Amino acid sequence: MNKCHDSLTFEQLAQEYNFLNISNYARVLTNLILSEIGKCASPPRVLDVGCGKGIGRDVGLQQEITAVSGELWGIEPDDSVPAPPGLFTNYQHALMETAELPARHFDIVYSSMVMEHVEQPGEFLTAVKRCLKPGGAHLFLTPNAHSLVPKLTKWCHQLKIDELALRFVRQPDMIEEYHYPVQFRFNSPRAINGYAKQLGFLPPEYAYIEGIGSRSYFPGPLRLIYSLVKLKRNTIKNPARLATMICRMQLPR
Repeated sequence: MNKCHDSLTFEQLAQEYNFLNISNYARVLTNLILSEIGKCASPPRVLDVGCGKGIGRDVGLQQEITAVSGELWGIEPDDSVPAPPGLFTNYQHALMETAELPARHFDIVYSSMVMEHVEQPGEFLTAVKRCLKPGGAHLFLTPNAHSLVPKLTKWCHQLKIDELALRFVRQPDMIEEYHYPVQFRFNSPRAINGYAKQLGFLPPEYAYIEGIGSRSYFPGPLRLIYSLVKLKRNTIKNPARLATMICRMQLPR
């Protein structure tokens, strides 16, 4: 796998075509968070929303973040997921909207594959705004609403056949992590821009990436479809159609 885009800045990712030029989305997001931390004058206070079992199920990436943070707080809605020992300054089983967080406390709030599950984006973003310092950044990664797999997922959910489709394309031991219901109310620039303007954030910035992970949704005879998608990606090269969106939102200082 060509990893040449793993360490690009947000601005560089936004300008490049990042198809199959990354190792995986979790590594890219972690590097962007570390870059955001590097902009702070002192070790920042950081909040991981939906911290679960690690970024991309890799706790080691969270350890990289906590090593250079003044504080790392974690929020996880699943009561069955314990806090990794020694990782978080504060750990709560809660939603962003219901968590007990101090006002204007955090320099950075981030999440990985969370925003597609948010049912009330306005309430979620209001909670983010309340706990961010002026000038603070909200960085998140989510399936891109305008890419093929998220579109298919949304259609299956609307037709109430998502469970059947999931069992067809994923291995049994990988299904559990997909059982949080998807809402797809906050994973398109149009939706995000509207809420950002309403709540007083600066205009959001976007970057798009796609690694080999999407291939796993096209097993067996569906592999031909992936080959056609790959051909289209390599021919048309529209970054706004790649599988994963990364968004950076910032409050005015």
